[in-house]
Amino acid sequence: MFKSVARTFFLVAVAAAVGAQPAATLADQRDVAAPRTVQDIPANDEAGDADSKDANAFRTNVANLFNQEKFDQLDEIANEVRSQKSRFPGGAWKSHVFYSVLREPGSLTATDQTWNVHFERLQRWIERNPDSITPDVALAASYLRFAWKARGKGYANTVTADGWRLFAERVQKARDVLEQAQSLATRDPEWYRTMQTVSLAQGWHQKQAEELFAEANSVEPGYYYFDEAFANYLLPKWYGKPGDSEEFAQSIAERIGGAEGDSVYFRIALSLNCCKAQPQVPSISWERVKQGFASSKQLYGSTNYQRNAVAFMALRQGDREYAQQLFARIGDNWNERVWRSKDNFDRSKSSLTLKLKGQD
Repeated sequence: MFKSVARTFFLVAVAAAVGAQPAATLADQRDVAAPRTVQDIPANDEAGDADSKDANAFRTNVANLFNQEKFDQLDEIANEVRSQKSRFPGGAWKSHVFYSVLREPGSLTATDQTWNVHFERLQRWIERNPDSITPDVALAASYLRFAWKARGKGYANTVTADGWRLFAERVQKARDVLEQAQSLATRDPEWYRTMQTVSLAQGWHQKQAEELFAEANSVEPGYYYFDEAFANYLLPKWYGKPGDSEEFAQSIAERIGGAEGDSVYFRIALSLNCCKAQPQVPSISWERVKQGFASSKQLYGSTNYQRNAVAFMALRQGDREYAQQLFARIGDNWNERVWRSKDNFDRSKSSLTLKLKGQD
């Protein structure tokens, strides 16, 4: 059992009481451990549950403005969604969705030439608006995705020496950009979320990862992406032990309390347990996940992705009645990110129907 959850919450409370410690100080204190050669660094699209018409229109607008190099308008949007802390139906923060558009040139697998055009455009934005933190964070996030492209999605033993070299170089570039942006006046929650990915990729010691998490929460306590990232950091395949992520999810939900705490518990479970044959956090409370989903719907509404993802997890959990309720709500609006194909979706529905009829 990891022994620092209580200390983490203490750090959050202290940071909130006395003000965030300057990021530069924390950066100078960090000791970096050698990266683990384990499975893969998740490339989950954490903004993928923002699948409403408004969210899709927002993405299209941001992409068009970026391609047209209308950087002032992009900064206006970023400042607005940051200050208003606005969300889309389902609860996704608009600021997070904003950066999800800018972190790659349309596709992770785009050619290096296309990636270079993307980086050059971000650099022009930085040069034109040097006091804006937004292009710096977008550039750092892009370097991380570019690092992922070099590494590939396979297991560690499938990565070439050149792939590891490029991966390390690009992750370090992301960190350098973030640390250089610390002198800017604006505190952006995505700066911290992006640095959390750096900490995972570079194998920061748990103490440093906790300090980053605490500082992030002092800047924007409601930004649940911090919680998802730290729960991922605590997975056994990374830097934790079995049960660490589950205990963290329970602890953070209880600290927040109420419907919002239950909602965060659900989001952590969703980010780590969907949608693979085996859950990454097997000891997560299924009943609390269901309660968290209900609380999230009450607070923010739900998205098609969330409904499909919970249906997937319900089937894997063996909760057939609950899965049936969700399939009835889903209808034919299957989600490719969850089911991979319409055939898989249809087979899952048919199998559930047969089991409920007692024909299995």
